[in-house]
Amino acid sequence: MNRSLQIRAGLTIVILLFSLYGLLPTFKALSIPAAEREAAKDDPVKMAEIAEIDAAAIRRGLDLKGGMYLVLEVDQEGMNSSEAEDALLRVKEILYNRIDKFGVSEPEITTFGSSRIVVKLPGLQDPERAKNLLGATARLEFRMVRPADEITPALETMDAIFLGDAAAAAADTTTEESAAAEVEPAPQPEAPAEGEDIAAAEPDSADPFAAFDDALGDQEDIEAEREAYLAEHPFSGLLVAQPGLLQSTPLFVAEENVARVQDLLDDPRVERRLRNVEFQLAADPLSFDGPQLRALYLVDRSPVLTGEELTDANPTADPDRPGGWQVSFTLNGRGARTFAKTTGENVGQFLAISLDGRIPSAPVIQGRIPSGQGVIQGSFTNTEASDLALLLRAGALPTNVTIAEERTVGPSLGRDSIRQGVNAALYGSALVVLFIIIYYRSSGLVTVVALVSNIVILMGILAQFDLVLTLPGIAGIILTVGMAVDANVLINERIREELRKDKTIRASVQSGYQNATRTIVDANVTTLIAGGILLWFGTGPIKGFAVTLSIGILTSMFTALVMTRAIMELLTRNQGRQKLSI
Repeated sequence: MNRSLQIRAGLTIVILLFSLYGLLPTFKALSIPAAEREAAKDDPVKMAEIAEIDAAAIRRGLDLKGGMYLVLEVDQEGMNSSEAEDALLRVKEILYNRIDKFGVSEPEITTFGSSRIVVKLPGLQDPERAKNLLGATARLEFRMVRPADEITPALETMDAIFLGDAAAAAADTTTEESAAAEVEPAPQPEAPAEGEDIAAAEPDSADPFAAFDDALGDQEDIEAEREAYLAEHPFSGLLVAQPGLLQSTPLFVAEENVARVQDLLDDPRVERRLRNVEFQLAADPLSFDGPQLRALYLVDRSPVLTGEELTDANPTADPDRPGGWQVSFTLNGRGARTFAKTTGENVGQFLAISLDGRIPSAPVIQGRIPSGQGVIQGSFTNTEASDLALLLRAGALPTNVTIAEERTVGPSLGRDSIRQGVNAALYGSALVVLFIIIYYRSSGLVTVVALVSNIVILMGILAQFDLVLTLPGIAGIILTVGMAVDANVLINERIREELRKDKTIRASVQSGYQNATRTIVDANVTTLIAGGILLWFGTGPIKGFAVTLSIGILTSMFTALVMTRAIMELLTRNQGRQKLSI
């Protein structure tokens, strides 16, 4: 046996063993019965063993395993190109952290264009929870609640901002009802000057609270008075005053008016007029015997502390609410010092904990807190507290993110895709094998060995290098089989040509491979370049197809030019052999 033959044979054996070793976990995963998997759900130890085997098996994409596909749009308004790119990368990194803590195995997160991120979550069981985790900004802020005597002038300023809009809307409505009627605009109260401190503004002699209807009482025939009051008080008319009901704020909003009030709070004119303070709604409504009300807080516009100073957050049982949960947090050194200073200087006042512009709790400061530890209370379940803790640990998104596209694939559909894809591959391969054996006889068996080895090596590479197999990837494997057959057909035809020239069998085999090699390499390299372009620029199904196509080209070239040549040279090394079945 010459040196080159030894190298080819040894390389073939090593690569085959490497591929089979990489496929062992996949074989084990496929051999686990469905009944055993179902029974393992009640056995954490067994479930962990199965999960470890599945993690080492060939990764399957969404279309084969089921799960969720999301396209997230990153808000880059007002950013230059450098800031926009930085925001995109920061959002991507934070999403990685969130998904990693969420526990989804084998996620894929890639950027798409200049403002979008594609997220694939194979095997996901709770799509709604995942959307809430990925879309939440998780911006945590600590803000001081303003004293009650500052609420009235702030409400007057809010009413003044929107009074012109209300008068215009009323005028339009009246004009439509009667073109002859004249609309007398409601008198506008004198608003504080732009930039004037709200606390210093002189309130009206009439307290706006006195005109609010009691949401907890049983009042009748107030609709006309409410409409008249709302026309003159377009913001405060939507509120309910309940002094003494909640010490941190006397203001509430009926649940049906929450969206309308939030729209008014989001108006850009509000930030210009209320420079030092702002209104924020509570995160959850309070339930009473009748209506549901949501607290409205007047807080400092500038936070005293943000979530950037947070180092850890964990869900814990709420001692004040049996069966309820809260989130305990820990601040870093700088945050702990700021927290201690703030709590020490504001004993007896209220500190609002704001999350994405909503306030889950506003506890009273009982004393200085030097430890840098605290809790976020709210109407949390165990899952909600765990998710909030996860978001806080992963960090807040630098900008808003919206879901632009969403697709969910069920696991049963994934199983059907695997079965149909495998069946297509088996049927196609069976027809090819039958044709090869009939047409090339014994030499065709060598080609069949090469085809099977080609698929084994390809799948082994997918397993060893943690690549993802998708339904388009199965199509790429089938195409690879066809290309491998094409290469072997070319080699066999070249050998036939050499035999017709009355050359010896060994010389014909060597000449056949030498003459076919250049053509095979040229054709496959051209296809490999196209596959590389698809892999580089493609996303989703295109990338899944390009992965198996590119690997398949390399494996088919190896099996055709190295493996089959080693086998053929071993079979024809006998100089006295007079006939080759081809």
